[in-house]
Amino acid sequence: MKKNNKYETDQALAEGCVRCDQRAQYLLYNQYVDIMYNTAYRYCFNKVVTEDILQITFTKVFASIRQYDAEKGSLKSWIRRICINTTTDILKKEAKWEALWDGGWEVAGENIHFDEFDAGYILRLLEKLPHEQRLIFNLYEIEGYAHEEIAQIMGINVNSCRVYLSRAKKKLRKAIEQLEGV
Repeated sequence: MKKNNKYETDQALAEGCVRCDQRAQYLLYNQYVDIMYNTAYRYCFNKVVTEDILQITFTKVFASIRQYDAEKGSLKSWIRRICINTTTDILKKEAKWEALWDGGWEVAGENIHFDEFDAGYILRLLEKLPHEQRLIFNLYEIEGYAHEEIAQIMGINVNSCRVYLSRAKKKLRKAIEQLEGV
């Protein structure tokens, strides 16, 4: 993080924002807007929706900046959490979630090694996933949320969450196999 003499720590920057210091607010916004844009865009692949998400995210950030505690984590992580929660709230309203698990079977995890592919290719693959699968894939594989957390965020059954993730991985694996000619 590029620090200004006046705001050498995340806590100092947050405290400047609490005091409604416009310079602090400007620095915070400019420092994190691109990161949050990329985070939100990865979920919805729509520039207009992403810009709306950013507006709401930073409104929430500035409204609740008093709650930020540097001892609990970085300012970037705190803002990212707000961005992800805002994104999932907006996308949940659009999605039609269905229960996918009938209690009679287990979903086996599958590993996909993305190290071999460039970021642009991976984003194009993710963009082709159905809305629900993309959302859960992002939360689990990229953001590191547990199935229980995702289920709570999305208002679905934990096992349905696992099914959505499994289906997303199968579709990604199929696309990769087609690319490799397997």
